[in-house]
Amino acid sequence: MQNQTEASAKVQPYLFFDGRCEEAVEFYKKVLGAQVEMMMRFSDSPEKNSAMCAPGNEKKIMHTCFRIGNTQIMASDGRAEGKPMFKGFALSVSAMDDADADRMFNALADGGQVQMPMSKTFFSPRFGMVADRFGMGWMVIVPPAETAGQKSEFVISRVFDAPRELVWACFTDPEHMKRWWGPKGFKVIASKMDLRVGGTYHYGMKAPDGAPMWGKMVYREIVPRERIVFINSFSDEAGGVTRHPLHQTWPLQMLSVFTFEDRPGGKTKFTVSWSPHDASAEERKTFDGGHDSMRQGWGGTLDQLAGYLAKKA
Repeated sequence: MQNQTEASAKVQPYLFFDGRCEEAVEFYKKVLGAQVEMMMRFSDSPEKNSAMCAPGNEKKIMHTCFRIGNTQIMASDGRAEGKPMFKGFALSVSAMDDADADRMFNALADGGQVQMPMSKTFFSPRFGMVADRFGMGWMVIVPPAETAGQKSEFVISRVFDAPRELVWACFTDPEHMKRWWGPKGFKVIASKMDLRVGGTYHYGMKAPDGAPMWGKMVYREIVPRERIVFINSFSDEAGGVTRHPLHQTWPLQMLSVFTFEDRPGGKTKFTVSWSPHDASAEERKTFDGGHDSMRQGWGGTLDQLAGYLAKKA
């Protein structure tokens, strides 16, 4: 029970802009691509005489949620006294490259205060610190490049021409999964899902040559329509954990993260991140050398999902 509680716990930043919340959200939409998920004003509250709302502040923001990349941030105007204070913490935002980092940093610095100019550091090729026009502190960083002999996790993304609700359903409904899951040419022959933290998805597939292949996922975190985290492994018909049938040094277990993001035009960006879990040095080496085959396998799987979604649209 303790492990399930820890796996499902979620910590999120909650920012109080003290009267400038809507202005701040519009600013972050422009400079960081923030996407507003919900916004409630004090006038929308059923408690019309809330002690939090001073006269004249009825149109101020009582609560809002917005997303920057994969991170959901909550915010409010609080008591709207016009004195936002952000001390003792900062938000870190990752950039794709140096140019992207400079663009975000300069936009955040417009009307704000540079605390550490963008520069190369021992931990990043590009890093800087700035307080924006609202006093919110930001650390803009370009993640370090892969070093020799050490590769990062495997990541692949695809934007589907389908709403996030439908894409989410395709990963959380065993009847959907059996229609498209697996590399090209594979057919799902068993699909049993217990979608909860600690639950499993146990599936069987038939390869093009007729050979059976089994797999299992053990869910660690489920955030509806946003994120699924699980440990996956090869399996047998009884649900046990087995080695890769063709590569005995492949990691016995993998940590997988699926994320789902809205994109303009009713589209959905899906991203999968894969990394070895509790793996030996030999297993990690095998994993690092298998990125091309993983890209091919996941590419075929996502092609099958795209075809299935096109039929459901």
